[in-house]
Amino acid sequence: MHVAEYARDSEESVLFLHGGNVAGWMWHEQALALPQHHSLVPDLPGFGASNLLPWTTLEEVVDALAEVVTERAHGGRAHVVGLSLGGVLGVLFTARYPELAKSTFVSGAAINGVKGITRALGLGQVRLWGSPLYWNGLARAFRLPGDSVAQFVVTGTGIDRSSALRMMTQVYDGLSDTDIAGLSRASFPILAVAGEREPKLVRDSLTRITDCAPGAAARLAPRMHHVWSAEDPELFHRVLLHWLTRAEASQELLPLALESPAPTP
Repeated sequence: MHVAEYARDSEESVLFLHGGNVAGWMWHEQALALPQHHSLVPDLPGFGASNLLPWTTLEEVVDALAEVVTERAHGGRAHVVGLSLGGVLGVLFTARYPELAKSTFVSGAAINGVKGITRALGLGQVRLWGSPLYWNGLARAFRLPGDSVAQFVVTGTGIDRSSALRMMTQVYDGLSDTDIAGLSRASFPILAVAGEREPKLVRDSLTRITDCAPGAAARLAPRMHHVWSAEDPELFHRVLLHWLTRAEASQELLPLALESPAPTP
């Protein structure tokens, strides 16, 4: 698995896990903005520079990530940061290897899975992944800034579609109670975030994380959609830096209300 490293001489390591439509490059600017942290940024199997490495299972990918942390992170432990697919992997990593994590920050981690028409449409779109037009349209839907679109399109058209289909099926199946049982052993801070305008299925997943993990917190990023690291990278950086340096949720985030308003486009 290809792994980019930043600020190797900094004392604390951070493992950044990318989303399912991109690669490690989505974290490049965030890693550069954290010179006080040693950042490990893998391209997951089937994506980016690892696109010739086939995706197998969520569990096997997490096991490989555990090897990365054991071998490359300072002291064999790292803060875990993940969004979307990376968020699901971050939760599973925390549950399987709590001894390797210093803290966990996940966003958009739909660990309850995706069902119904949303699932059918999502899996059906994989056949379009070879088309630049599809990825340009998705960039608009994700509200990506203009300077990210070209790389997003190149990465998307280069993704191994058979790997992507396996990955999406597994993510859409969700994580079982057995998968996340290990969260109860986490003795470190955990923060689960969703964009305020994300679907209810994501917010429901946050509640499940906090129910399983002692001391875990759930928050909403105000006015944000799913890929808010690109939608408002400055806000994301402030929230992440606050988390890494203080181990607490930034006051810029909103509490997860019992009855959140319906998401708006």
